[in-house]
Amino acid sequence: MAGIAQLLETLAHGLGGSHGLAIIIMALAVRLGLLPWTLRAAEQGWHQRRRMETLKPRLEQLAKRHADDPVAHASAMRALYREHGVGTGMGGGLLTALVQAPLGLGVYSAIRQGLAGAGSFLWIPRLARPDMALAVLVAALSYAAMALNPAMSPQLKTALQLLPVLVSFVVVWHAAAGLGLYWAASNVVNVLQAGLLRRRLRAYR
Repeated sequence: MAGIAQLLETLAHGLGGSHGLAIIIMALAVRLGLLPWTLRAAEQGWHQRRRMETLKPRLEQLAKRHADDPVAHASAMRALYREHGVGTGMGGGLLTALVQAPLGLGVYSAIRQGLAGAGSFLWIPRLARPDMALAVLVAALSYAAMALNPAMSPQLKTALQLLPVLVSFVVVWHAAAGLGLYWAASNVVNVLQAGLLRRRLRAYR
């Protein structure tokens, strides 16, 4: 944590004392560095969802055939998944999130420590205090990333699209603007990832 905080201070010093720009650069560096991994995990999730959709009729048949024998039903489902290469364990997206979490917490902690000496940035008068316009921007970027994400099923988009948007708005609205800048920059990479994923998946349609 201390090393990341020092890196942030050094970066801000090199940028003329701009903590806001240092936060954005750090966020982009972290997320772009992880982009090949997160993009691959998202693509694998899309392929898995497509395979599950293909297997839906056979899964329904298995449910009817083994309606009175849950053990046999579970065994038959595992065999079917194994045959078609469908994973039943922890998904790549969740693994990626677990890997990102410690790094993200470290950067967040470093930003929080560095905000004491931070001043203004763009329209934000103080990076240590919340900013409504920044909260709206983060929420809009969260919505764009979800709307563009082809790996998410239409049902999930309909049911859950607004939840991350509302959560991001409320959190950023009550958090220091410096943390909101990190979130906004990260969401820019999320939008980029969604666009790249859509482009890569066109070959499978």
